[in-house]
Amino acid sequence: MKGKVVTLLLVCLFILPGCWDITEIEEIGFVLATALDPLDDEEVIEKYERETGRPVPKGMFQLTNHVVIPGQIEGGGEEGGSGGVPFFNIRSAGMTSFKNSRNFAARRSRKMNSQHLKVVIINEELAREGIIKHLIDLFIRDHEMRRDVLVLISEGKGYEILENKLPLETTPALSINMISDNAGRSHKTPPQKFIGELINNIISDQSYIVPRIVQTEEFNVAGAAVFLGKENKMVGWLGEYDVQGYGWVTSEIENEIVEAFYGSEQSPFVYETDSADNQIRYKHEEGKDVFDITIKTEGFFVDNWIESIDLDSQETIRKLEEAVAKEIERQANKVIEKMQTEFHTDIFKLHEQVKINNYSYWQEIKDHWDGNGGAFSQAEIHVEAKVKIRHHMTIEQLEQK
Repeated sequence: MKGKVVTLLLVCLFILPGCWDITEIEEIGFVLATALDPLDDEEVIEKYERETGRPVPKGMFQLTNHVVIPGQIEGGGEEGGSGGVPFFNIRSAGMTSFKNSRNFAARRSRKMNSQHLKVVIINEELAREGIIKHLIDLFIRDHEMRRDVLVLISEGKGYEILENKLPLETTPALSINMISDNAGRSHKTPPQKFIGELINNIISDQSYIVPRIVQTEEFNVAGAAVFLGKENKMVGWLGEYDVQGYGWVTSEIENEIVEAFYGSEQSPFVYETDSADNQIRYKHEEGKDVFDITIKTEGFFVDNWIESIDLDSQETIRKLEEAVAKEIERQANKVIEKMQTEFHTDIFKLHEQVKINNYSYWQEIKDHWDGNGGAFSQAEIHVEAKVKIRHHMTIEQLEQK
């Protein structure tokens, strides 16, 4: 019996396949972030024109890979285990993302691996050309890529953003990824846009937004790029405070804060949401699309700059609630007006209400819902906010002795 077992093990040893295609980790360069920018390297441009004998094509761009150095990360600390910078950036120029990626093989010994890619940054100039679908095509098709890669639009050069990291984090890619996770706690940052969701936005032909990243002394993830869906072209920016209004209209908010003003002296105070939701009612009458948006929120009175206020008075609480509601309505109406009169883009997905409630009419107007003179720009949109202050935190009264 013992001999039979040994024989069986020997047979399995010879007939079972091993890991014939294994790649050792020491032979891999892990890409954590990629930046796509217009070609601005004069040396690259001169070399291309000299070697090809033709001018640089209009659509040529540069791709920057942000690669982690595992040996430098081991041991922890901001500067890595052996005291060096734990990443390097490598840039290539070409007409397509795939060709750019293959160009790295002639310049680095390690194969570039994108299975751990966290962030893709697309330069504003490229986004305004209406080629975002082509720029991210490789990231969707490649089997190495994941669908939860963050996408950001840079105001300025994306590759410069990948050169500086924040304190406490080992690489810029990790810093950007963790800041984006704070979207629910920052009224300046819109919801994260993952590449899987972005491709759905692109093929739907409906307008959408993508978070913005700006290079400052460090960098700032705030505001958003506005895309006209039927052209997939960036048409402008949502400012940091526009994002808050956008959140009220779409109900895509979490722990939002409102700085409102009370009384004749317009003294400020802060309201924080505990819950928020909206209700949208749509009707088409007399040839016009009409939307009634009701924003309902409950929350807390958390920061008081009002002198001699009686928070035990129901009348006072009612006035505070009215002040918060007024500010919410102002923020929402401001961003709605901007979308209707300046960008002509329905980033709020109001078209879904039209499609659900009047499908035959939607089929008539769907091709000219967005855009200058489109049905969205002509729609009547009314906003009403209903606020309930459930708690005003802890109050301690100081007594003079």
